Amino acid sequence: MSALLTDPMLVLFAILVIGLGLGRLSLRGVSLGSAGVLFAAMLFGHFGLSIPKGVMELGLLLFVYAVGLQAGPRFFRTFRRHGMQFVILGLVTAGTGALLTLGIARLLRLPYELASGLYTGALTCTPALAAAIEAVERLAPGTSSTVSVGYGIAYPFSMVGIVLLMQFLPALLRRDIQQEEQRWQQEKQLETPELQTRQFLISNPNCDGKRVSEINPNRMTLANISRVKRCEQVFAATPDLVLKQGDVVMVVGPEVELEKMRLLLGEERHERMDVNANVLSVDVDVTEPSLTGKTLAEMKAWERYTVVITRIRRLGQELAPSGSATLEMGDNIRVVGDRQAVEAFIKLVHGSQKHADETNLLPFLIGLLLGVALGSIPINLPGGAGTPGIQVKLGAAGGAFLVSLLVGHFGGIPLGKGNRWGRLYVPRAARILSRELGLILFLAGAGINAGAHFLEILQQQGMELLLAGMLVTIGTAAAGLLTMHIGYRMNMLSTMGSLCACMTNPPGLSAASNQTETDLPTIAYASVYPVALIFKILMAQVLVSLLQRIL
Repeated sequence: MSALLTDPMLVLFAILVIGLGLGRLSLRGVSLGSAGVLFAAMLFGHFGLSIPKGVMELGLLLFVYAVGLQAGPRFFRTFRRHGMQFVILGLVTAGTGALLTLGIARLLRLPYELASGLYTGALTCTPALAAAIEAVERLAPGTSSTVSVGYGIAYPFSMVGIVLLMQFLPALLRRDIQQEEQRWQQEKQLETPELQTRQFLISNPNCDGKRVSEINPNRMTLANISRVKRCEQVFAATPDLVLKQGDVVMVVGPEVELEKMRLLLGEERHERMDVNANVLSVDVDVTEPSLTGKTLAEMKAWERYTVVITRIRRLGQELAPSGSATLEMGDNIRVVGDRQAVEAFIKLVHGSQKHADETNLLPFLIGLLLGVALGSIPINLPGGAGTPGIQVKLGAAGGAFLVSLLVGHFGGIPLGKGNRWGRLYVPRAARILSRELGLILFLAGAGINAGAHFLEILQQQGMELLLAGMLVTIGTAAAGLLTMHIGYRMNMLSTMGSLCACMTNPPGLSAASNQTETDLPTIAYASVYPVALIFKILMAQVLVSLLQRIL
């Protein structure tokens, strides 16, 4: 039996199985979830067992990469609206933790190496730990091991504490999750209104004799004519179809845009606009890689295929098609046209179901490679008078996260002319697998490292050091919560995701996401995470310099 426990891979999967089993146990509706892996790993680490090296780093990379891909399509739009809010949240939490660490270090007369590690552990930020170690090595080579000691003391409470806080936070703040979901849906509706359909009678003389393509040529309104009714017959609104006074047209678009079309076309009518037997209106998923990344203008759907695309659904949003709109893998589009033309277009767009379910690993890995490379680039910050500057790095996880946000936003990485070698498309199931597998691998690595020295460190440093780490964690989380809940009156789900991002706590995000069917915690986490991460990486290195001078 003892021989089996020397196999690192066996130990790793034993931790994952036992930890996930532990996480499923529920007490009065509260469970540890993925954090059960952390506790199992700490127990295994306490008894001297080990797992393969690099597991924690690989897990963190997979986790943040999947989160970035999921949140990328909405991140930049959200950041444009709330960018300063995210900056303030990141600065408040990183700054509060640093100030508390400075005060505690002076009070307890802690070595600056130990105090800087305490800061990174209390804020559960592994990239900041790496930055602190590098800063200490530059000042005093060979002394950076103490940084990890401080990190190991503060880290477990911060990790577990935030996970537990996510379980009880709605009750503590007396907020109902379902009401918060409805509130977000209403805000989302205002931001990206759903597409609606209206019928209008062509009574404007200026529209008589005009082709459909000549109506609204400069995109005065983001709405599309999809069907035309004339003499009790209904036709697909092809670009070359000539409109006549007395025609009734069906228009698809947001409500505000439909009102513009009413002014352009004529009065609203309420008539059945069912297409005839020779015309189809079909919703179809885009699974053909050769069509992804192309704009509708480049596709020339009508000129080449004699069909009209009236709606694009992507990641739960409905988009009004325009010439600059692109199709991406997994999009759902509504196609209207002659039966034979629609059926032929469906075969083209639908491609092979295999393409919808598989992930092209080449662009996926290229994205990770670019992220790791970006994270390794040093950034030199100037120092003051007579003070050397500071060199900082984003770290592999920070770089991978930023790249994944860009990939998610732009819809993929085109490789070669015409996507010759593929385009990054990660199906929803693959994103979830990458996120969850990355999370538990990260927890296994972090837990076994912390468990190996936890009791030893406590015996050497005393309980006051553990309490100091707890104080930094609690103070930082409290400052973040006050800013979000009172200062910005954020949605409860946004607060939970943002707080997990401020504390760079992936298991906390998992605990928050398990309480809702929406992606709001993940979107908030992804929005705040890069700002918070950068501030903590910078603050950790600045803190080392300050502590070394004043202690």
